[in-house]
Amino acid sequence: MRENNNKDDDAQASAAQPANNIPAPNMPKHIPFPDPASASELLNELIMFLFVTCVSSMQFINIYRTNWWLPKVAITNTVNLSHIDPYLILLIIVMNIRRLLYCLCLKGLDLLLPANLQRMHRIFKHVLEILIISLPVSCIVLMYNNRNYMTIFLLIYPFIAYFLAFGWTWMEPFLRFSYEIKGAYFNGFPLHCCSANPNCIRVEIDVLRNDFNCRFKQVIFTSLQNTYYAAYLPCYFAHNVNYNVLWASQHIVLVFLSVFTMCTVFSFPSKYSDILHRAALHLGCWLKLDLRPGADCVVGASAANWLKTSLWGPNTVVKHNGELYRSMGPVTVAIPGNVTHERFYRLFHNPSMIYGSLTVIQACLVLSGITLLYYAIEWHFILSLSFITLTNQFTFFKLMRDYLITKRVYLAETSIGDAKLID
Repeated sequence: MRENNNKDDDAQASAAQPANNIPAPNMPKHIPFPDPASASELLNELIMFLFVTCVSSMQFINIYRTNWWLPKVAITNTVNLSHIDPYLILLIIVMNIRRLLYCLCLKGLDLLLPANLQRMHRIFKHVLEILIISLPVSCIVLMYNNRNYMTIFLLIYPFIAYFLAFGWTWMEPFLRFSYEIKGAYFNGFPLHCCSANPNCIRVEIDVLRNDFNCRFKQVIFTSLQNTYYAAYLPCYFAHNVNYNVLWASQHIVLVFLSVFTMCTVFSFPSKYSDILHRAALHLGCWLKLDLRPGADCVVGASAANWLKTSLWGPNTVVKHNGELYRSMGPVTVAIPGNVTHERFYRLFHNPSMIYGSLTVIQACLVLSGITLLYYAIEWHFILSLSFITLTNQFTFFKLMRDYLITKRVYLAETSIGDAKLID
């Protein structure tokens, strides 16, 4: 029995060795990543609710403002509230608060119900989801009177977009911004295992890639939906009202960009990107070589055939499907010619470039708001631009912090890896 176990261990060890007696590469060593202060899910939902509610109010002010400040005018209200559909306001509030309400109720269930009553917890959770979903549906039904079919379609369009984006799944992606898909998670983040098994590394890459795609899809959906209800629908329902269409459209664009960057900061903190970075170092990447007469023929003759059970070191040339590939990274287990593996490595082998690009975009957004504020004359435009520009500066601070942290950490990690290669 012991002899059989020793044989299996020897077989697994030899499978991890590249062909042609190439020594196994050293596995990448990771630097402990600092844990910057990050907001909880409840606080994130509260911030998003307050921001979207405020920008929605600003859009109503842009449309229904009055000339109360002019002399000899009998108007005392700053906004013509009588022209606003109360059911529209109720629908916007319900759509903005649904995730905050759901998060608060889940926290209450966790505190009130014991941990051993899992079945009861699931029942209350499903009942809670049905009740929260029924709120916007009830608002749409109340708005059905004296409305045409085009209006009803525009009201339910985000629900149609939800099913197109997430499929016929239950409403958890609709009610929660951060949700766990199938896989191992800890404190809301997927786990990374520093494995030396190539198959396990590729399976882990598929799980992380799926998680990243779901998060990015959630960012796009949330940004479009919040902008749709908070900034676009007030313009659509503004019948028989004269307002500045250019400034209202500009408000829609600024709201979308602001919500998009806020959702990106919430969904992709630096701690999360470090998990993808560590997995990318274990995955590696293959660079396709051009087959030319001369030196490449000599290299191709001595190149080993790629094996899916082998670990390949840096600058190793292999043959796969009649093509030559050179490995990139400290260790490579990716499939040559696999576009998904190549894209994952190029995106996350140094996530500081992503945060740097987002920081530049956010800086341009803040500068654009300040520039528009300089040319704004009317009081309601000054009010809305001041609020959006101020809140975008907090997002800019978080992006800049994540960029500086990731840049310093990965520069130190790269220098340590280069020193090991020299030794």
